Amino acid sequence: MSNSVYDILNKIQRWLPAIGVLYLGLCKVWGFGYGDEVNQTIVLVAAFLAATLEAFSTIFYKEHDLTITRKDK
Repeated sequence: MSNSVYDILNKIQRWLPAIGVLYLGLCKVWGFGYGDEVNQTIVLVAAFLAATLEAFSTIFYKEHDLTITRKDK
C-alpha cells in the first residue's frame, strides 16, 4: 500500500465515527430513516479500517526494521 493511499484511508477512518454520530443526531432531529443501522454500519467500517491500517503499519515497520514510537508520552 502506498503512503498516499494509507494517508487517505487513515483520514477517512478518523472521520467515519463523527459522520456516524452526525447522521444519528440528524435522524433524531429530522426523522431520517435507519439512523441506528447507518451509524452501526459506519462504526463497523471504521473499526475494520483501523484494524487493517494497523496491520499494514506493523508489516511496514517490520519490513523496514523500524520501531514504533508512541507520541502520547
